[in-house]
Amino acid sequence: MNNRINCSVREMRKQDVINSFYESYKKLKKSKPFTTQNEVIEYAVKSEAPRFYVTFENARRFISLLSRKKKLPIVNENKLEMYKEIYRRYTKQAKDCNKRYKYLILEKIIEEPAPSFYLEEETFRGIIYKTLRSRNRNFAIN
Repeated sequence: MNNRINCSVREMRKQDVINSFYESYKKLKKSKPFTTQNEVIEYAVKSEAPRFYVTFENARRFISLLSRKKKLPIVNENKLEMYKEIYRRYTKQAKDCNKRYKYLILEKIIEEPAPSFYLEEETFRGIIYKTLRSRNRNFAIN
């Protein structure tokens, strides 16, 4: 996490989405020189994410609910899938851990690579467009 210590989870996610977009562009450009922005976004949104974009507090709260077989108060399917994946990893790793330290496992899990960004394509696209627009505006001013 080195230089990301002072960043919020949202800022980390934004930066990683942008990085994923550019990496996807590079990969696709090699195989298909005339790649559209839509193709890059479709590819990037399905790619692996560097981590889970959730705070430790939220992860702990929702893992606790899942451990007690409670329904999560979440309607967003992507977030629900994310917490289920975190819980799956948590239960797998918690078996071998002293009860006192179980929640410390969560700190490690949320820093692990995630199967996806758990974002809708439109949300992913919005982050890309908003960031690029902001960068172009800042570039024009300077």
